[in-house]
Amino acid sequence: MNPSQSTEETSWVNSLKEIVEKKPIVVLRFAPDEWTSLQDSRYSVNEFTVARAHALLDGVRPVTPCLMHGMSEHGEELYFGLLSSRAAVTTLESRIKIRRGVAIQPRSTSELLGLITNKSHARNLKERLRDGRSVVALSPKLSSHLIERLASIGSNRGPLRAIGESLSAPKYFQGTNALQEDAVQTALRAFGLSLNDRAHSLELVAGQETALARVGIMEDSVIEHDARYIPGYDLVQSDLTGHAVFERKNERLEVFTANRRPLEHVFGVDLIYLNATRQNIVMLQYKMLEPVRDSEDTDWIYRPDANLEEEIQRMRRFGAEHPPGEFEYRLNPGVFYLKFVKRDGLISSGGFIMPLAHFEKFRTDPACKGPNNGLRVSYDSLAGRYLRPKAFVDLVRAGYIGAHAETTSHMKVLVDAVLNNDRAVVAAIQRATSRHVPNDHEAEN
Repeated sequence: MNPSQSTEETSWVNSLKEIVEKKPIVVLRFAPDEWTSLQDSRYSVNEFTVARAHALLDGVRPVTPCLMHGMSEHGEELYFGLLSSRAAVTTLESRIKIRRGVAIQPRSTSELLGLITNKSHARNLKERLRDGRSVVALSPKLSSHLIERLASIGSNRGPLRAIGESLSAPKYFQGTNALQEDAVQTALRAFGLSLNDRAHSLELVAGQETALARVGIMEDSVIEHDARYIPGYDLVQSDLTGHAVFERKNERLEVFTANRRPLEHVFGVDLIYLNATRQNIVMLQYKMLEPVRDSEDTDWIYRPDANLEEEIQRMRRFGAEHPPGEFEYRLNPGVFYLKFVKRDGLISSGGFIMPLAHFEKFRTDPACKGPNNGLRVSYDSLAGRYLRPKAFVDLVRAGYIGAHAETTSHMKVLVDAVLNNDRAVVAAIQRATSRHVPNDHEAEN
């Protein structure tokens, strides 16, 4: 690894080394016919299941990184991935599942041995590779050294980082990383995808954290490099942290993440969802709920941010509504929504979502007042008047909520201007693959 690389740039490497010191790397070897069959399977070596004798897997604890070795018509091949599960399927065998498998350099075991700089580790690896078994566990120290050496090869950094960071996804609403994780998941769900769906391409910026590092990946789909070298995004430079592209049928979803928050400063939001097929746009701002105990039960309170009024003013500034087109229909043509999540709560638990107009009425209701100028935001205080995340996503995806087409076209010009001039927080832009973008009437037919 280049000594000039910053601590931030190597943090994921150190995290992955710590993981394999607790759960050492497992080497999986495949016979030529077995390897060929895997490569011809639905997801190739990227994701598959295989059975191995119980005794071979003794001591192997999922989820753990694995190194796969096979022989194809092109010669030896080495892949890196995750052994994600293990379960008994017969009296004698266990089924193991491998996911996120990606090709790495070097391609052969002899070259891999040459990559090891520590003599004792090189001797240790050579002895273990001599073992004829199809499953061989490496030692913790050897595993750690191997990660360091593999990460020293530039083409390996993106795939290894994506695999390593998938093991440390935030589960609770703690800090901005968790909010970005939820925002990315929301964008994918609105496109009919999940984090397990594979990105057509994924670009990660060295030294920058991004929730996109944990999306599904395909072989050869991941690149890590400096932002100023990302084609078409040289203006974003160090603020861009990730860019993922998903494709499905004739649709394309692009998700961007970045460090700075100019979109929030311009529009007062954290997430922008622009559905160019349905020609609607929705913007979402996250708000954190704090627990408070002023009775026998714990209640949840939203304490307005110091800049709440400024945020609302920004939202109002862009909230002008244009009349609908001849064939358009919306249940609600409003653009801005607020999502309330519980601090330290599970990301999977979702939260409450309401339109800005509803929130402005809600916060004036005396029955919803809490201690210290807080608002009680709960099932009881909302009395059923809220959207759960799934319902919200379904409405966005169907084009039933969000701005009408004319408003959306104006907003898109503003969003593109922000994105192209060093302005991105989390933006998901869904557009048709072809240049022609159908209107609502054409899309329905």
